[in-house]
Amino acid sequence: MGTEITEKGIEVYQQKILELNRLAEIGQLSAGILHEIKNPVSFVNNFSRLSQGLVEEIRDILQKELGALSAEDIAAEKELLDTLAVNLLKINENGRRIERIVQGMLAHTRGDGPGAEPTDLNQLLEEYSKLAYHSVRAEDSEFNVTFDYQFDPAVGIVQVVKGDLGRVVVNLVNNACYAVNERRKREGIGFGPAIGIRTQREGGEVEILIADNGIGIPQEIIARLFEPFFTTKPVGKGTGLGLSLTYASIVDTHKGTIGVTSVPNERTEFRIVIPA
Repeated sequence: MGTEITEKGIEVYQQKILELNRLAEIGQLSAGILHEIKNPVSFVNNFSRLSQGLVEEIRDILQKELGALSAEDIAAEKELLDTLAVNLLKINENGRRIERIVQGMLAHTRGDGPGAEPTDLNQLLEEYSKLAYHSVRAEDSEFNVTFDYQFDPAVGIVQVVKGDLGRVVVNLVNNACYAVNERRKREGIGFGPAIGIRTQREGGEVEILIADNGIGIPQEIIARLFEPFFTTKPVGKGTGLGLSLTYASIVDTHKGTIGVTSVPNERTEFRIVIPA
């Protein structure tokens, strides 16, 4: 009996090691892809800014030639230039957003990013939660979820290690996506998957709440959630390291606290508190 348990345990850990090796290879590949993405994104950002300047130059030239144009031509030119200016602004805004995500992901893959730095915490939560969601969608195109963001504007800029905290958000939202997707599979089209992310500043601390209406977590399992290699997911669906790394990031790196409450088949909520 003892031999069977030992052999089974060895088999489980061998499977986890293979999974970790696979993730390491994916991480190396991702780093290369991100470096390749970084240059064209910079190109898009730079030339969209230059083009915005050119639009203003064209406006100035047209202003000098107004006498030679009919009222209809002037209105048409103005509408075209206004549309072009708005389009370029959107390109630049989204290009800068991609740049921020790429920089954050590069910090993840390197594992040696900068220390704590001033960060728009609400923005980080929104961007990394959407990143996690789209990674799930890439594997299951039928999956969808409604995000409910309730951000306290008073949270503002907080000193955090962006790479670490971004990883925390990705881990927790990945788990939330898994939980709501499992419940969707059980209950069918009548169920509406939902994830809520809320922030609040209280004195010298910031509270982050990440909740989902998924399958929940049994009480007897909650006590073990942050143990390394502990997972309730099937083999190949999780390494059991996500929540232990999350705990280390919040408690050790950010000197905060993390806790979880859950009602099986109803909801799960992670509560994080970090110094502001």
